Amino acid sequence: MSSAGALPFSAIVLAAGASSRLGMPKQLVRLEGEPLVCRAARVANESGARSVIVVTGASHEAVAEALGGARVRLAHNTGWAEGPGTSIRAGIEALLADASRPREEQAVLMLCDQPFVTPEHLRALVEQVTRGHPAAASDYGGEGGFGVPAAFAAELLPELLALSGHQGAKPVLMRHRARLALVPFAEGLFDVDTPADLERLGLSRP
Repeated sequence: MSSAGALPFSAIVLAAGASSRLGMPKQLVRLEGEPLVCRAARVANESGARSVIVVTGASHEAVAEALGGARVRLAHNTGWAEGPGTSIRAGIEALLADASRPREEQAVLMLCDQPFVTPEHLRALVEQVTRGHPAAASDYGGEGGFGVPAAFAAELLPELLALSGHQGAKPVLMRHRARLALVPFAEGLFDVDTPADLERLGLSRP
């Protein structure tokens, strides 16, 4: 459940890429028997998100089948090859199209291939925005920088919609750097890009 007094939020799981360096759909790589995209959706639901939107693209049918009866909405990004900005836009468009969405609702952006994200971490990001920060990002520590998962106040959603195809969410975070909240998450540096990452992270093939 979300913290008492926290603003409502929806989670957007970006799961549209082709995983060209990995040679297989990273969305379907398994941790403890669970596909990563299903794990991300489950964590988002367990965090207290009002809704969870999974943006698909490459491997759309396989990802949709893997999610099965999960409590998610799918947003199929047919322009996924143009870059991550198109997937962010697809997710935000799906969120804004929800007539039941509260006006002050935050959006949390997350990837499907950061296996160590927890519901508690997502709630910590949301809490920072509830306290008045325009956005809250994950602090990877040291020289790792910061990035997603990240929470965005409702007033920043138009800026996410304006991203170009090749851009991720970093330009929006940088634009509000002076008031950006950072929540420690060293495990955010662990993601799945190459076959070597599978063994390093204890993952198994689809």
